[in-house]
Amino acid sequence: MHELLVLGLASILTAYLSIRYWRAMLWSASQKRLSEATKELGTWIDCSSGEKSLATVHALLKVCPSLERGGERRLFAVCIYDRMLCFVERFFRRITRAESPWIVAERKACAYFAAVLLDQRINRTSQWYAGQATDSST
Repeated sequence: MHELLVLGLASILTAYLSIRYWRAMLWSASQKRLSEATKELGTWIDCSSGEKSLATVHALLKVCPSLERGGERRLFAVCIYDRMLCFVERFFRRITRAESPWIVAERKACAYFAAVLLDQRINRTSQWYAGQATDSST
């Protein structure tokens, strides 16, 4: 019985800390401005309802080459958070027949996080390509 209680408390604590970690990553991304290359994408995310924003930005991320380490892990963590929000949103809609503004805002933040990652990838790829193009030894 004690083992079950400890396991339950550990699971709740792990879920709580994971959510805090995901929200900290989203807050960190929200403090960054998008460059001209992805500024239009940020405007589109703000205007959408947040449902398919992350999927669209994720598809764009797959097209852009990844030169950094750890970007995929961070995106995977945010995708998990977005799926959890989707589940909560469906449950909330069944009960209240309305959309939760907080969940919509959180899902938009997930998409904005992915847009910041895309922006960073575009910048790194551009810098790498500029370095390759100016390198006369190759």
